[in-house]
Amino acid sequence: MNLEGVHIRGVGAVSSAGWSAGDLLRIVREGNPLPAVNCARPGDERTWPCPVRLVPPPPPDKTARHPRMRRSSAITRYSVAAALGALADAGHDPAAPPRGLGILFVMMNGCVNYTGRFFNEVLQNPAQASPLIFPETVFNAPASHIASFLGIDGVVSTLVGSPNTIVEALDTAAFWIRSGIVEECLIIAAEECDWLSAEALTYYHPKLIATEGAGALLLSAKSAGPQVREVIGPLCYTSWDERAALLPDLAAQTRAKLTGDAILIDDRCGIDRIDRAEQAAWSGAQWQAVRSPKLILGESMGASSALQLVLGTLEARDTRQPVVVSMPGANTAAYACVITP
Repeated sequence: MNLEGVHIRGVGAVSSAGWSAGDLLRIVREGNPLPAVNCARPGDERTWPCPVRLVPPPPPDKTARHPRMRRSSAITRYSVAAALGALADAGHDPAAPPRGLGILFVMMNGCVNYTGRFFNEVLQNPAQASPLIFPETVFNAPASHIASFLGIDGVVSTLVGSPNTIVEALDTAAFWIRSGIVEECLIIAAEECDWLSAEALTYYHPKLIATEGAGALLLSAKSAGPQVREVIGPLCYTSWDERAALLPDLAAQTRAKLTGDAILIDDRCGIDRIDRAEQAAWSGAQWQAVRSPKLILGESMGASSALQLVLGTLEARDTRQPVVVSMPGANTAAYACVITP
């Protein structure tokens, strides 16, 4: 994977910590898990707890005004705010984005709220299912809304996969930039919380807490900024036993790229059965600091690796130290990377 010469020019984030990347950095550094609320199941009551950590209501300046925003779901609103944050962080006027800007959108579950609403109508009365809702159920809907909102004239595409699929988006964006397809590229990964995905997490472990949000990175070869210097992976697996066997090699290859102190941003969620292999793999090194955003925010599924990379970029900027980001994934492949200031 060749990311040479491509810089992270700007970052933005929306999470249960708040509506900015600064909120994300501050809350994760404080290290106190955010409060959770019970996720309501429409029309029925479950017999077990299902806690979630939701994005707080937006402040007035984060409320996007555009005709498309009237019908868009939460995943689009989070993504637009994160994208605008990344553009502003890079010094662009969000009201007049640069020419030649492309978008790569990454998601896992997709537009689950409108999908649930549409198919609920189908089940109740197929003849009355609203065609106005259906376009909001497709995977490319958020990317389409963002492109329209910003007036994008570059390439727009969506990748669907595991949370760490954003690493493949980094590779694709770097190829687009080097090939002259786009001048700069916004990579956005997002997730919206709904009762079904939150409840599904509790089947993996009853203590998993679902959350939501979006992370955005603006990649460019035109100016300085933190860089993803090294990417280790994909190390592919088909079971958690294979995953556990691969993670020590992932950690060893990554540590071999370091020449001094570094910060680790890991994927731990606070549940021993899930964290054990990753904890063991990275425990052989001394770290300047260890950040575990999932312990604070919850499991954001499709947005989780993006929020790790946003956090890593901010830490590298602020501390002027390398940051290792561990993205072991959940079902297909493990990655790690080193972000340098």
